[in-house]
Amino acid sequence: MKSNSLLSPRVDELLARVVAPELREAAPVLGTEDVLITCAGFEDRALAFLSRAVEAGSRNFGAVGVEYRPEVPENRVREFLEKTAAAKAEASLVTYDRQRPEGFAEILNRVADTQRLLIDVSGMSRLLIVQLIAASVRRGLIGRLEVVYSEAEVYPPSEHDVRLALAENRDYVGVLNFVSSGVFGITVVPELSTVAMQGQPIRLVVFPSFNPTQLAAVCAETPAAVLAVVNGIPPRAENAWRHDAIRTLNGVQSLREREEFDASTFDYRQTLQLILELYAKHGASQKFIISPTGSKMQSVAVGLACGFLRDLQVVYPTPKFFPTPTNYTTGVRRVYRLQLDAFASVPISMPEVPLAAEPTEREAS
Repeated sequence: MKSNSLLSPRVDELLARVVAPELREAAPVLGTEDVLITCAGFEDRALAFLSRAVEAGSRNFGAVGVEYRPEVPENRVREFLEKTAAAKAEASLVTYDRQRPEGFAEILNRVADTQRLLIDVSGMSRLLIVQLIAASVRRGLIGRLEVVYSEAEVYPPSEHDVRLALAENRDYVGVLNFVSSGVFGITVVPELSTVAMQGQPIRLVVFPSFNPTQLAAVCAETPAAVLAVVNGIPPRAENAWRHDAIRTLNGVQSLREREEFDASTFDYRQTLQLILELYAKHGASQKFIISPTGSKMQSVAVGLACGFLRDLQVVYPTPKFFPTPTNYTTGVRRVYRLQLDAFASVPISMPEVPLAAEPTEREAS
């Protein structure tokens, strides 16, 4: 949180002054000068925007499809290829290795001249979202960037299943199968790392989820002086129970040296505002480390904050493996778009760190 002059506002202060845009439901349309980066995941919502855009008549746009490694057979790679071929799109596939994700955001170098860049976060992992949003900020693409987010119809697990699992498994082992199981390791990518504030007390910002091993792993590996716990508030009343259930599942009430906050899982502005407020208050004396295991839109907020504030560091507890796709979201309720050009006038706080080599690519056919 540095400033070149005592009279100049800090970057976090400039960010806080931005009237942050809100998600808006919008028609899925892609123009011939647009490029869409999307993930060919297995959830119904993963390719919802692409499918609707093609059905609405969008043609000759650019498309980059992300293939995950380790691979899940149910991923919709074939559907991505079929949809883009039907639209005569200039399409390619790139590989994202969850266990070796460093440097992936280099793919943005290929779309630097596009009129409009759309990143569909609906089927992306949280770390990938943070990487792409932060890199878009640092490459000056934020003025042309739109985030696409498809809201699911059903968000497993059900309240009944969680309460039953908590009652039958006091160690919570059975609950782990709801989302992902175990942790492969704590991932730190160079582009989201910093040497700033070394030796200072660490403030670790965490987002508890239905996989409590992620929070446990991050806390075990990070010698934090203070733990800032961000409990998610679902946007719909029928899912309000998830707030307390996740808090119980992760044993938040027993964590030492913690501060607790609530933020919407849908409205990214609440998470961004919270990060900026904590940074303004403690950033001069503490090193900030963020573990973005919350919702996808909360991860968008983390990506924005880390893109502008280069002394923030991200660590991510990569899951060891994933259960059947039936334990993930189903259906599509609404498709939203978020224009981020309001942030274009805010400078980043530190020089950019060189990234690793580009990911592998193959042309879609």
